[in-house]
Amino acid sequence: MHEALVRFVVDAEPRPQGSMTAVYNQRLGIARVRHNAAPALSLWRAQVRDAARAAGAIKWDGPIGLRASFGIRAPIDKRHGYPKSPDLDKLVRALMDALTDVCYRDDSQVVRIRTSKSWRAGTLVEVWRVERKSSSAAQASIWTPNAEGMGED
Repeated sequence: MHEALVRFVVDAEPRPQGSMTAVYNQRLGIARVRHNAAPALSLWRAQVRDAARAAGAIKWDGPIGLRASFGIRAPIDKRHGYPKSPDLDKLVRALMDALTDVCYRDDSQVVRIRTSKSWRAGTLVEVWRVERKSSSAAQASIWTPNAEGMGED
């Protein structure tokens, strides 16, 4: 079992992050860049933060592990047999940004990620501290995965 672990479920369809749209206002001469689905993305990030806080999340220092299983609504036509849209990497980016300042100071602290997506409701998330163990032979620190196969491929 993990010493420091937060588990929670987000009961909302996950929203991807990554696609940007540039908008130029000719009258003002100003260009802006924004996410394509900005309102839905902002709402989903808030739902992630609320669920994490309700589960007792605190901001940790050091290396962090993250496991997420994104629940995607099944399409009407399931001929290909697996969830296609949205892209998994864009879902991960939205989740990691949502957890910034909730579970960690910066998403660069995340050193292990294990993700999947499937046709079901809800996104399951686990965040844990990756423990540092020292090796006396090498006189160096090694980041090691915790129990239950977390962090192992």
